[in-house]
Amino acid sequence: MRRWAIAIAVLVLLVGAVKIVRPFVAAQRDQATEVPSPASLVATSTVPLAPREPVCFSNAVAERHSEVIRFKVSSPAGPAPALRVTIKGPGYDARADIPAGLQDTQMAQAFIPAPGRDVPVRVCIRNEGDLPIALFSSNDRTRSRSIAVIRGTSTGKSVWFGFYEPSARAITERIPDTIQRMTVFRPHWVKVWLLWAIAILLLVGAPVAVIWAYVRSLREDGVDDLMKVDVARPRAWWRRYLD
Repeated sequence: MRRWAIAIAVLVLLVGAVKIVRPFVAAQRDQATEVPSPASLVATSTVPLAPREPVCFSNAVAERHSEVIRFKVSSPAGPAPALRVTIKGPGYDARADIPAGLQDTQMAQAFIPAPGRDVPVRVCIRNEGDLPIALFSSNDRTRSRSIAVIRGTSTGKSVWFGFYEPSARAITERIPDTIQRMTVFRPHWVKVWLLWAIAILLLVGAPVAVIWAYVRSLREDGVDDLMKVDVARPRAWWRRYLD
């Protein structure tokens, strides 16, 4: 009985890995490379973007896979004017022009050249038209270090802004980069090889631990004895376990 139970448990784990886990990690999905400031959770704020004026923020990083930028525009008075985005950092200088016509609450998107390495950058978004608009921003606990500045004055808010990959990717395609990023702002002894070892142990050890715990539970519950029915005393086996 115990062997059959173990075989069924292993089969269930294998089917789950093939039918559930594998499709999830292999699915192609939109991938953010860096999000200096995410969307707010509680209250939505905006940062004004006056005609011919820029809004700038620092403490952002253009990651080496970053080829798309996105942010959200507030333009209740009509279609938004053209916008110009400049991104500058050590050895990196990019510009993106977004044509006029964005509707209120629409997401602005533009392509930029990918930097050769991860670069800390300063981002400026300039209103090229005559209609005042605004940029969606965060002023709750999602507010980041990338605080928007207008004419040298801090707004106390962070503009919703993110860098993205140009096409959909699977989670498995960026595992090395994810492991590398996990070592940032960690003690010096947290190395890439250590995180790889932990990941492998988790991948292999978790299923083994589940099977081991299941086997132990079978032993402690006495399942094998439970199935051994005394023909002469047909009720004795279940009375013993009910008691």
